[in-house]
Amino acid sequence: MFHDILFLLLGLVLLVFGANYVTDGAVAVAKRFKVSHLIIGLTVVALGSTLPDMVVCVESAFENNPAMAIGEVMGSNIFDLLLVIGIMGIIRPWKVSGVMRYQDLPILLIASGALWVAGDTVLFDGLDHNVVNRSAGIMLIVIFIFYMWFMILSSKNEKTVSASEMEEGANEDVESQSAKAGIVSSHSIKSDLSVLKMEVSELRKKQWFSWLMIVAGLGALVIGGNWVVDGASGLALKIGMSQGMVALTVVAIGNALPDLVTSVTATVKGASGIALGNIVGSCIINSLLSVGLSALVIPLTADTIGFVDFITLVGASALIWFVPLLSKGKSVTRLFGCILVALYIGYMVFTVIRG
Repeated sequence: MFHDILFLLLGLVLLVFGANYVTDGAVAVAKRFKVSHLIIGLTVVALGSTLPDMVVCVESAFENNPAMAIGEVMGSNIFDLLLVIGIMGIIRPWKVSGVMRYQDLPILLIASGALWVAGDTVLFDGLDHNVVNRSAGIMLIVIFIFYMWFMILSSKNEKTVSASEMEEGANEDVESQSAKAGIVSSHSIKSDLSVLKMEVSELRKKQWFSWLMIVAGLGALVIGGNWVVDGASGLALKIGMSQGMVALTVVAIGNALPDLVTSVTATVKGASGIALGNIVGSCIINSLLSVGLSALVIPLTADTIGFVDFITLVGASALIWFVPLLSKGKSVTRLFGCILVALYIGYMVFTVIRG
């Protein structure tokens, strides 16, 4: 069992470092081809932040572990939406921007609902087990393509901001800019930071080094994905847990821990809106692209993933949209944060008891 735990932990570390190297290298290459920061943020950076989850999901499908594939995505999204956002609200209440309330959070609910409809075949299709088949995977990918198209249109609309407004925005503090942040602006800011990080080092300005980072990062992702899946599968067998439960708990939490650290740090610095944009964007991509691609490899039988898991994900998405939308201050308050954390603890207790 020690070797399984070791492989799982080392695999998670490789996934995080691999995703960072791929993202930084790809940002540098895209920058040399004169790709705008917004497009970089919506593609390279947005996808890069979900690479660990996506790799584990697809790798699980290739290794014929379908329950782990969908369980990892479900567990990671629930962890982010309930625990991470809840802790952010407890640390420092913040106002949810209009862009988030009327654009990004509704899309999150649609993505979570689409995953529910695609995966809960016991409820919606009357089958005796849950499965995300290839046709449902194609549906999720098509929705993802429309989502990316909509985000690009939104980014073009943001470009209509006048130069004077941009200069005024540049003088705002982090908290003021964070209050306006949505998915587009969040990934755009992360893209700018990635480009700045690449420009700090003279070595990283060399094209060969950028490509080396991409190759090394992809290698780390492949190896890390293999180790995570193998370690988690071995651990499940040895301690009598189902692969779906291991994915919902150990693997999902391990992959989502960097989101927790990053979001808490951003919240302390008054940039909760930016962190929320990253979390929401990652959950949307996970629900649509990660599961969709995996289902194309192999139908994702999810006997251990049931109604409670799907309704928890959809319910969390709905709560995070409706509560700030209907509240007087349009905010994530400490009370709401405590409720989200309590819901996550209750869900984890249920998951462990269910086995």
